[in-house]
Amino acid sequence: MLTTSCSTETLAPLHTKPATDFARAVTKQVRNTRACSTAARARCRISRAETGRTWAEPCPLANPQDLPEPRAPKMIVVMEPEAPEASIESVIRYLAGAGLAVQKSTGHERSILGVVGEVTTEHAAVVREFPDVAKVVRVTEPYRLASRRFRKESTVVEGPWGIIGGERPWIAIEPVGLAPQRVGSENGPVSTGLPYQVLAGRPFDAMVFRSQSVPEEVGALAALSLHPRPSGQRWPVRFVSREPSRGTDHWISAAESELERLEGGVVLLETGDESPNGVRTLEIGLIARAKVRTHLPVVVDVPSIAQKARYCSSIAAAAIAAGADGVVLRVWVGRESDPPTVPATLQWQAAMELAEKLRAVGVALRQ
Repeated sequence: MLTTSCSTETLAPLHTKPATDFARAVTKQVRNTRACSTAARARCRISRAETGRTWAEPCPLANPQDLPEPRAPKMIVVMEPEAPEASIESVIRYLAGAGLAVQKSTGHERSILGVVGEVTTEHAAVVREFPDVAKVVRVTEPYRLASRRFRKESTVVEGPWGIIGGERPWIAIEPVGLAPQRVGSENGPVSTGLPYQVLAGRPFDAMVFRSQSVPEEVGALAALSLHPRPSGQRWPVRFVSREPSRGTDHWISAAESELERLEGGVVLLETGDESPNGVRTLEIGLIARAKVRTHLPVVVDVPSIAQKARYCSSIAAAAIAAGADGVVLRVWVGRESDPPTVPATLQWQAAMELAEKLRAVGVALRQ
């Protein structure tokens, strides 16, 4: 029998008030309450049947030291409209007997059951056979390797390009003004024909390019590609950009695909949302949610969002304050007498001063 997997959002059309936000309510309830251990939960359900106690209420039979971490529903059972209470209770009894926790939500026309625990394919198949069951949906997490449930500690991507995800913000520069033939070069480092300050690289951690092929390094700085499919890049770092108007799940799921097939560091790259008139905005809420839901570091592409040099400082500071692990700045490295040829490009001195300010903000937030 085929098992359907989906996210809780796909069930919204099935809900009727007060069950409209059922999946969201169950998740919130599970996060805000401590569920009993398996044996205690079973006893709790017997008590609920006899006394009317709900599953979310504290269970006096549970030892607080045995309480597991809160968990989200793993299966949702949608009953037929106006299903009799006896049918609903028979499903609950079966699931309780299998050691699973059940949360019931009753709407105007139908009831929906959220199931928490180690749900198996057999559980889903058996529940489908019960009378008055309209639909059974397995709820699967869209990502595992990228999830904080898989890895509690934050990932640090460290190498010659610096430390991404460390104690201080990682600051990379996208150079504007390099000779075009060098930008796409794969023939070792670029170390001639550039000002001394650019060759020294301080106070920046790395240089980044948007082209598919990049040099190994530029002066003292290692070079990385922001391209989704870099070619011939020496350093094992892959940036996963968030597409405009895509949410956190889609973003982290894309990173999951990279983790499954790559050996090396995966970094989330926030490029902002785009309005119909082409203006981009920094989504601070998405950065905060990503930091909670994934262990991967987050870097903000400041020039793509700012679009103008005068906005770069504010957007970069907001990104670090929101919890981003680093930023990309676009910097002019050509002749000082020539104007920048790309929007949102900072002069070298202005970029250096901004980098120092961003590091100060990062240190202050982490104290």
